[in-house]
Amino acid sequence: MAKTEKRKVKDKLDKVVKSIAKIRDNNTCQHCHKEVSGSDCHGSHVIPVSRDGRLAFEPLNIKVLCYHCHLNWWHKHPIEAGKWFTDTFPERWEFLERRYRENAKGGSIPLSWYKEQLEIYTEILKELKKV
Repeated sequence: MAKTEKRKVKDKLDKVVKSIAKIRDNNTCQHCHKEVSGSDCHGSHVIPVSRDGRLAFEPLNIKVLCYHCHLNWWHKHPIEAGKWFTDTFPERWEFLERRYRENAKGGSIPLSWYKEQLEIYTEILKELKKV
């Protein structure tokens, strides 16, 4: 089955936003501080994609974790992991909480929103790669 245009744009946007987070986090697991790459470098969402479709594409909602920390700590110990995140990144957590409440109005996200975000974040990624 062919991907829809919306799915293609969302997939591109996901890659761009995770690339921004990986550059910001210096390809280092934010929990165990191990340098990571390839399949060991996970762009992990703070607020799950299923809870907020717009925050899924917000770089501040993504942190770099190694495979082990992502699957064996973040997902298996959500209370401890959530507390760690709010203590470690309080400003980011406040921003995410605020955005989550703003996005609570719900409704379908139009293709135009994804395209706009893709343009914005592609430019940001280009600038980050220059540095």
